Amino acid sequence: PDVPETERSRFHREAVVAPNFSHPNLVRVLEVGQSSSFQWFAMEYLRGNDVGHVLSRRRYISFRVLIDIFDQTLDALHYIHTRQIAHCDIKPENIFITRDAYDRRLVIVKLIDFGIARDLEGPLELHHHITGDPRYMAPEQAIINGRIDHRVDLYALGVTFYEVVTTRHPVEDYFDLAPTKLLELQVKQEFEPPSLYMPQNTPPELAAAVDDFVARACAKDPQRRFPDALEMKTELQAMLRTLNQLMDNGEDDRTLGT
Repeated sequence: PDVPETERSRFHREAVVAPNFSHPNLVRVLEVGQSSSFQWFAMEYLRGNDVGHVLSRRRYISFRVLIDIFDQTLDALHYIHTRQIAHCDIKPENIFITRDAYDRRLVIVKLIDFGIARDLEGPLELHHHITGDPRYMAPEQAIINGRIDHRVDLYALGVTFYEVVTTRHPVEDYFDLAPTKLLELQVKQEFEPPSLYMPQNTPPELAAAVDDFVARACAKDPQRRFPDALEMKTELQAMLRTLNQLMDNGEDDRTLGT
């Protein structure tokens, strides 16, 4: 079939990488095969929506569930990172939310689309083109031949967290610009604190926790970011404890839809 080479490459990459994973927060590849000139793979059927859809509909979601969504996403990232794989395309559309068939928790997260994932254990590759979504790229991913490791995923997840908490992307005012301009912004421009765009009645303790979390996740220098998904998860759990204390004092548990 007449399929662009970039799409063929993404398909092949996912067919190679994803079948090696077995984790409750990663979409399962059930079978991979080839027939004549056609390569195919079968994945588990997911019923639900991705986080991007939730954002576009501005649907209500509690802060507690929001934290759980990112907590599960970090579990998935920890799993692939310990296997020396970087996803390289973390964004709302690739974080899928489905219901738990066993009712153990409100939602189950499935991380999807490993089409541009990178093997961090192999020889250092020099990348002569930039691949990914400019809205979520870490600075080192947004330049030719940038040295990429697992922390690009933590940066992109920080941008996604900012967007979900505020319903506003940190550089959305520049979305009309050319992709190259967006890449320049990722490299050079610090984000405004997300608390500026959170509801005015957000408790200051929670606003400060969100600001600190995003500032560290989205640091332009990778050395200033969370070193790994587990430490980022620990900080997220601290935010949940802050939220629980506030709820004990009668605060509301809303974020989207307020």
